[in-house]
Amino acid sequence: MGDLTLIKSLGKDEFGEVFLTSKQGHKEKFLTRKIERKFADDPKFKFIIEEIAILNKINHENIIKLYELKKTSQNFYFVTEYCNGGNLAKYLEKYLETHKAPFPEELVQHFMRQIVSAVKYLHDKRIIHRDIKLNYILVHFDSEEDKNNKNLLKAKVKIIDFKFSRYLKKGELAKSILGSPINMDPSILRRLNKLGNSKEFGYDEKADIWSLGTMCYEMLIGRSAFDAEDMEELVSLVEKGNYFLPSTLSMEAVSFINGMLKYDPKKRFSSEQLYRHEFLNKNFTDFHKINLNKIKENIKDSKIKMNTKLNETIWDILPERYYNGIMLNGVGTQPESTFEGFRKKLSEESSDVVTDSDVCDSYIERKRSYIC
Repeated sequence: MGDLTLIKSLGKDEFGEVFLTSKQGHKEKFLTRKIERKFADDPKFKFIIEEIAILNKINHENIIKLYELKKTSQNFYFVTEYCNGGNLAKYLEKYLETHKAPFPEELVQHFMRQIVSAVKYLHDKRIIHRDIKLNYILVHFDSEEDKNNKNLLKAKVKIIDFKFSRYLKKGELAKSILGSPINMDPSILRRLNKLGNSKEFGYDEKADIWSLGTMCYEMLIGRSAFDAEDMEELVSLVEKGNYFLPSTLSMEAVSFINGMLKYDPKKRFSSEQLYRHEFLNKNFTDFHKINLNKIKENIKDSKIKMNTKLNETIWDILPERYYNGIMLNGVGTQPESTFEGFRKKLSEESSDVVTDSDVCDSYIERKRSYIC
């Protein structure tokens, strides 16, 4: 069709077929999605239109790029960037199977640097994604050798699926109930399950930060922070707020996760704070490992017990001796060389700066998005 040539079909979705294509005058391959015009009256079609509107106005190396829209009498064709490595969820699953362990911190840092950069770009433009999860992070390798060897430290990642994304005006809150429950902001999850006062419901970009936290946790730990078998159990776990981090993690990693997994959105890191966090900006070989040999409190089976509803941070849990001589600047402050100096600096920060840290089913399906 025109300058596009079919290489092979990659499968079908509810609106049509997806193809791997080449384009005259270009060496790279493209992804072309065919959507039949007969679906234009389908209520869900509006999400496709909104996705196109968003993608048409953004350009970031870690966000899937929309190249063009073609139309025929029968179909629409959306031509986007092609990623040759599949999604990040599959790589984590394979890594767990092969190594009997989750991704190492070095690899999570590599991925999160790119993802946070993209999310910060979106939030700077007042765009919220609203369905960030591993399934919607695609992997691309520049060389066939890296792809064949699964050299993930050479992989680029790109956020996809902007069907739920939207612009927020200054001071505006979103109110749509959508996303994937396992990665869903607690306030949205509560509303999905008809808990609380609907008149007080609304959320902003911080909903994406919670999703980033659950995704990062899964990469570092190998399972969900709130690992539930059904919706009722998920809601119960999220409302209680307890989650556990292994003592093998670095202090930087614990701080990074803790800053995202805060029940109160106002206490979560912003995308700007994440972007400047030490977990993303320090060499992983300089991370500070946690020694739990002499620590009794807050420790259960060699795990650190955290809670999303408490202001408790890794600095509150571990003794002061862990901080002397450590440079900590993960909350946007200047580096402090002592624990007391760091705590004093935090007390001077404003309250919104943190120290750390169309189907509704009755079960949880990790790879599915929900709309109400």
